[in-house]
Amino acid sequence: MTDKNYDAVVIGSGLGGLTAGALLAHAGYSVCLLERNFSLGGAASVYKIGDLSIEASLHQTSDPRNPRDVKHDILSRLGVLDEIEWLTTGPLYKVRGGPVGEAFELPCGFEAAYDALATRFPDKCAPIKRFLGEIEQMHDALWTLRQAREENSLAKLTRGLWEVSPAADGWQKSLDEIFTRDFAGAEALKCALGANLAYYGDDPRNLWWIFYALAQGGYIASGGAYVKGGSRQLSLKLAKAITKTGGVVRMGRLVTKIETDEDGNATAIRHVARRAGDNEERLTARVVMANCAPLVAAAMMDPPARAKMEAAFASRRLSTSLFSANFGLKAPPASVGLTEFSTIVMPPEMRRFDQYGDGATAMAGAPGASLPLHTIANFTAVDSGLWDEPPILLSVLGLDRLDNWKGLAKDAAIDRRDRWLDAIEKSLDHDYPGFSGLVSSRMLLNAFSMSSYLNTPEGAVYGFAALPPEEPILMGFPRTPLTPIAGLYLSSAFGGEHGFNGAMLSGAEAARLAEGRLAEGRLAERRLGGPTSP
Repeated sequence: MTDKNYDAVVIGSGLGGLTAGALLAHAGYSVCLLERNFSLGGAASVYKIGDLSIEASLHQTSDPRNPRDVKHDILSRLGVLDEIEWLTTGPLYKVRGGPVGEAFELPCGFEAAYDALATRFPDKCAPIKRFLGEIEQMHDALWTLRQAREENSLAKLTRGLWEVSPAADGWQKSLDEIFTRDFAGAEALKCALGANLAYYGDDPRNLWWIFYALAQGGYIASGGAYVKGGSRQLSLKLAKAITKTGGVVRMGRLVTKIETDEDGNATAIRHVARRAGDNEERLTARVVMANCAPLVAAAMMDPPARAKMEAAFASRRLSTSLFSANFGLKAPPASVGLTEFSTIVMPPEMRRFDQYGDGATAMAGAPGASLPLHTIANFTAVDSGLWDEPPILLSVLGLDRLDNWKGLAKDAAIDRRDRWLDAIEKSLDHDYPGFSGLVSSRMLLNAFSMSSYLNTPEGAVYGFAALPPEEPILMGFPRTPLTPIAGLYLSSAFGGEHGFNGAMLSGAEAARLAEGRLAEGRLAERRLGGPTSP
C-alpha cells in the first residue's frame, strides 16, 4: 500500500466539510475530501425516491446576497456566490394556531418586522422595538467585528464591542428568560417571534438566547432564500472549488481509522471503498477536518486519543432530531390554496411558547386528535427548477427523537409511519380541501432516517444542543472546532452552531485554525531547509 500525502484530509462532504476543504484549497493547500455516500452534501443535497425528488434539508437559509450575511464573505471569496441563483422566499413564515390564533406573517427587514408586530400587538410596541433593536445590534456587531479582524482596524473593533453589548447583558440567558423579561404573559407575541424555533432547537427554556438572536437576526435582516435547483447546487459548487485548484473529492470511501503519532497529533487516515470492501488506502495529512460527530471520529482512533475525545465531548447534550413527511403531488399546492413558501401550524392545545417542544415525543405513539407543531414547506412558491412537472414535492417537518422509534419491530414501524402519513394528509386536506386528491406518493423520514443518512448520534440534525453557556462572556464563545487532538478540527455543526449558516461558519473557522497550523509547519520546514509541500 502506497501512502498519498496531503496538507488536509476532510472526512465528510456536508457543508462544513466542503467549506473547510474549499477554503484550504483556495489558500493553496493540497486537499483530499472523502465521502462515505455516493452523493455530495450530506443534509445539503437532493435525492430521488421513485420519481419524486426530495430536498434533504434546505427549507430556507438567510440570503447570502446581503453583504452582512454570515455566508456572504465565504461564498464571495470562493467565487461561488454569483454562480448560484438565490430565490427570495418572501415573508420569513406564516404562523397560525395555538396562542397566535389567526395567521400572522413575519416579514423581512427589521422595520417591516416591527411594523407587522406592532400592528398585531399594539400594546407591546415599546418592548418589541427594544427586543428587535437588540437583535439588530448584535447582528451588526458580527459584521463589524469580522471587518475589524480582516482589516486590523481598532476603530471597527471598538465599534463592534459596543454593538455587542446586549450580548454581554444576556450572555447566560435562555430564550425563554429573555422572552419573559420583555413579553411576560404575551404568549401570542412570543409565538409570533419564535415560530421557527425548530430551525435551531426544540425547547426555548434551554435554547441560548444569543444563538437565537444571531440566527433570527440574520433571517430578519437578509430575508429567506432557497437555492434554485436545490441545496445540492451549493454542495456541488463548493466541491468544484476544491477540485479546480487541484484538490481531490472521492465518494463511496469509508474512513476507518484516524492515526495519531506518539505526541498525540493527527497524522493520517485510512479508508476503504464502501462497496468493494478491502482495498484500503492510507493518506498522510498535516491536518484532519472532521465533518462528522466528534464521537464518530473518536471511534476511529486508538484508545488514548479516543479517551481524550470522549472526555471532551461525550457528556454534551445533543440537539433535537426531525421528521419529514414528503408528498408527491399531481398538481401544484396552489391549486388547493396553499401559496406560501413556509407555513408553521401550532396545535390548538398549545397555550404557551415554552410548550414548543412538547410535540417532540408525539411519534412515540399513534397520532392524536391534532398534529404536533409542524412546518409546511411549499417549494413551488418559488421557481425552484426542480418540480415544474409532477410529481411535485410538498414537505411537512417537525420535531422527532430517536427514542420514539427505538426497539420497534420493522412491521410496527411501517404501520406507525403509515398512520402518521394518514394523519398529516388528513390535516392538510382539512386546511386545503382537495389536497388528498393530489397525492400520488408519500413517505415519512424520521429521526432514525436522519441518524442513518447523516451518521449522526441520536439523529441529532443540529449537532450539539445550543444550551446557554455556564461561563461568562469573558471566556469567549463556548463552541469551537478545536479538539483535544492536535491537528484535528470539527468542520460541522458540532464545531459551531446549527443549520446551513452554523455548519459553514464552523467549516470556515476550522479552516482558519488549520491554516494557521499549516502555515507554521511550512515556516518551520523553511527554517530547517526541508520541503515546503507534501
